[in-house]
Amino acid sequence: MNNKVITSKQIFQYGDQKLEYTLVKSKRRKTSELMVDENQIMLRIPSNKPLADAEKLINSKIKWIIKKQKEYKEEAPEITRPTFREGFSLPYLGKNYETCIMNDRNNDGDKIEFQDKFVIILGKTGSYNKQNRVRSLYEDWLYDKARNIFDEKIKHFSSVVGVTPKKLVLKKLKNRWGSLAKNKTMNLNLNLIKAPEDVIDYIIIHELCHFKIKGHSHKFWRYIHRFVPDYQDKINWLAINGSNMLE
Repeated sequence: MNNKVITSKQIFQYGDQKLEYTLVKSKRRKTSELMVDENQIMLRIPSNKPLADAEKLINSKIKWIIKKQKEYKEEAPEITRPTFREGFSLPYLGKNYETCIMNDRNNDGDKIEFQDKFVIILGKTGSYNKQNRVRSLYEDWLYDKARNIFDEKIKHFSSVVGVTPKKLVLKKLKNRWGSLAKNKTMNLNLNLIKAPEDVIDYIIIHELCHFKIKGHSHKFWRYIHRFVPDYQDKINWLAINGSNMLE
């Protein structure tokens, strides 16, 4: 099979409980990685590992998985998912900000301004609905902010870790916050700009450390600990808030 990544849904039977998890098999992966949040269990393994090995790993971690998901469900997220309807808020750098929508019939274009709250100014009615116009303005604004903030942080932390990425690409990723390409390109999730700066720092450092150590071995996490001693707190924050940040 030529596909480098194969994703499938699997069911693990634990007593009278059936746990669904996403299994991702990749030729590029050298070690296994288990990711858990409130609603999802994802296991990434090398492509040459059989399903029996995946089930064995899930079984060895099953009590931890159930405990973590219970903790996440009991802890309320800080980030509110935008509804783009009346009275909604918009997240940015770890906070939810009030919005104010104004109409300006004298201008055709829409604008968004930010100063302790988001002020959205809509011009003459466009060819699509108000909700989509506001969403588009917000996402374009986030992209500009993310590009500037992430570039500065990558420049700073690259010198700290001692590596040199060639390029930053912003994407709306669905199930990860960052990744590296073979050509030393760093991919970061645009939605990460909704997280607090210390969480953004962690993700950027995490990806930079992968220039030195591939995979998520104990060696890798020890290396991460040198730069972010409380990295587990950042992982927990994303597990609790991540689903409200993704669109």
